[in-house]
Amino acid sequence: MQRQYRLKRRASFAYVYRKGERSFAKDLLLLSARSREGLKIGLSVSKKVGNAVTRNRVKRLLREAVKLIEGSIDSGRMYVIVAYPSIVGLPFRQVCDEVAAVFSKAGKLKC
Repeated sequence: MQRQYRLKRRASFAYVYRKGERSFAKDLLLLSARSREGLKIGLSVSKKVGNAVTRNRVKRLLREAVKLIEGSIDSGRMYVIVAYPSIVGLPFRQVCDEVAAVFSKAGKLKC
């Protein structure tokens, strides 16, 4: 995921949590809300997922999974991807499938 597409400010995360539409997958939750700034994606991995090393690994996996489908994501929205603790043991291919599934289930993929 390119740096320009990252959601960074706490106020932006709060807006998406408050106003966003929710879509669930087995190991992820996707929240999406309208954006004036274009495509913005934030990741939320809580301490319930594991220690700092585990959380950072999950974030790296999610960033790379989003990078694969970045071109086909609806660009007029802000997204927050929330990881559940069950995502920890999954291999990269399954994480990619989960991310693609949650975006398609929400109807946010162009193709």
